[in-house]
Amino acid sequence: MQRNRTLSLLALLSALMLAGCNPNPTPEEACVLGANGGNPVIIVAGTFSPAIANELFLGNSLQATGFTSCVFELKGSKKFGNLPGTMPIDVSAAALAVFVDDVLAWAGESEVDLVGHSQGALAARAYVKTWGGAGKVGTLVSLAGPNDGTGVVPLVEFLTLPLLAPFGLTCEDVHPCVQMQEGSDFITNLNSGGMTPGNVDYYAFYTNNDELVWYWGEGPLGIPVIRFDNAALGPGATNIEIGEMCPLRIVGHLGMIVDPVPIHMTIDALRGDPVDVPLGTCLLPPVPL
Repeated sequence: MQRNRTLSLLALLSALMLAGCNPNPTPEEACVLGANGGNPVIIVAGTFSPAIANELFLGNSLQATGFTSCVFELKGSKKFGNLPGTMPIDVSAAALAVFVDDVLAWAGESEVDLVGHSQGALAARAYVKTWGGAGKVGTLVSLAGPNDGTGVVPLVEFLTLPLLAPFGLTCEDVHPCVQMQEGSDFITNLNSGGMTPGNVDYYAFYTNNDELVWYWGEGPLGIPVIRFDNAALGPGATNIEIGEMCPLRIVGHLGMIVDPVPIHMTIDALRGDPVDVPLGTCLLPPVPL
């Protein structure tokens, strides 16, 4: 089984090189050693998200707390100018597998922790399930991950219209846009057998103000309502909506890697502490992006 996975990984990476996919960064380029040692924390960035967007607030907060932190950008298709997150999610997951091994060798550790934002959460989960990550990941934190898929309307409005429509492209032209939809083959396969495989501590943090991760569900008296629990990871995970920590706080999809509340929750999870946001943090200005 392991040999077959290794051969598949090598074949896929060879195909990536032939396709002109950008190589992974080295740990020296993508990581900052922390004062406290322990598991390196790899932030798996979201769709179209460059490393710097994840370093500014989330990454710097991890470093200030003593974690060794790295940022891994999703893989980009050559036809989209290598824009992160435009290659199939399994391609990013396979590339993440190689990056994790490089980081472990560099840091001299046996496990990493993963913090995946948006599509990055799906890539992190696919790595754990399919690409050998179950024995190399201690904690996995999903920040606004579309773990049970999301609706076509938010995908089109949030991703396609502002960035792809001016080029005459639609959701169907971008593999991850199709893969992240409710009921897609990718989501069905990823969730088959349970959403939390392996001996990994899973956390899913999400917001009821998410512009991307939502769907139409059934409310009282059968009236359709917008629901956000498609970002949860089922009973095998610690699932927390931001409002449970800080009532009435408005945090959007992009705010999950910028706002102090989800960042505080992430650090609690990585430390193995109870997730508990102090009132003073709840009262800080929110980031409703």
